[in-house]
Amino acid sequence: MSYIKSALEIALEKTAGEKLTPQEIAEIKQQKKIDSILAKYYKDRIKAEQLWHHFKELPGQYLIEAQNSFLRSLTFQSSPYDVEKRETGILALESLKKSKQSSEIEHYFKQLVESQDEFQKEKEGLIESIAKDLENNPERRLQTFQQGNQIIIKELTVQEVMEQDEGLKERLNQMEKKYMQRFNLLKEKVFELIKENN
Repeated sequence: MSYIKSALEIALEKTAGEKLTPQEIAEIKQQKKIDSILAKYYKDRIKAEQLWHHFKELPGQYLIEAQNSFLRSLTFQSSPYDVEKRETGILALESLKKSKQSSEIEHYFKQLVESQDEFQKEKEGLIESIAKDLENNPERRLQTFQQGNQIIIKELTVQEVMEQDEGLKERLNQMEKKYMQRFNLLKEKVFELIKENN
């Protein structure tokens, strides 16, 4: 993804021999301040309204950097709470911009959540069909192994069958990959909206 680099990231890319300009030092301090505010928000020490208050005097580039930070910390595995928290943070900062695109951002966030939900439903459907298949073919559940001079027969759970069946694992991986790609594409669209409007 083509995220905007923060002042801190740019500074760290400079070689050790180069001196930072006063402007770069000021930007690093500003970035640390932003990171500190976002950390408080993540830890529920401040609410979205207070987030808005902290950022209202800052130039647009810092709003974009903060929104970008929210997006970067969002993954396909993020919980519904984490997704909602990041959306709320992004929208609070979006309200400070001249040309607001809140409804488009909300639209894409709704699709992000839908892609997570659809994956979950498809995964549960696959697990149900495996459970049904094992009910009809109970011998697939049995695993035999030797312990000393005894042959032990173990009945596997649906989860154990899935973990041992390479075909099923591959199917699940492909399914997750498909939804993850969609999720990342939607994140990219949110990023483009954030970046273009200041």
